Amino acid sequence: MNALLFRTRVAVLWVAVAVAMSGSLLLALYAPGALEELLAGEMEGETLDNTWGILLAALVVIPLVMAGVTLLVSDRVNRYLNLVAGLAFGLLGALPVMEILAGTFDGHVVMALTAAALGLLIGGLSVVELRQPTSREPNMVDAARKPRPESPSG
Repeated sequence: MNALLFRTRVAVLWVAVAVAMSGSLLLALYAPGALEELLAGEMEGETLDNTWGILLAALVVIPLVMAGVTLLVSDRVNRYLNLVAGLAFGLLGALPVMEILAGTFDGHVVMALTAAALGLLIGGLSVVELRQPTSREPNMVDAARKPRPESPSG
């Protein structure tokens, strides 16, 4: 796959992960009693503090940062970063699975599973790209430096 095409696809997938995570966080507020619990300063039985705020913000900001990083870093670094971050977000999918096993299946669980599936897709695409040799598009400078075959003198 062309490096620019890979970067564009992965950047769009990272934006989709951010949208899915944002949707999951917003849909969690629609669960019965969730808004009252949030207004009381608690979330899932734990007191809301600065750590929770940073964690929830990171779930949205990290995919957006990865979308930008995907477009800015070199090919090899790009592939490794997307592999690690994609698999990390994919493994976050284990958390909504625990809620499903507990008997809760809401819209926010579907959105979180979507974000996890997209993260695994990014990781899978990165593995495929890592197996490909790094390609350099030939340019005019390389063509000018290419040695010409010597003509036989005779």
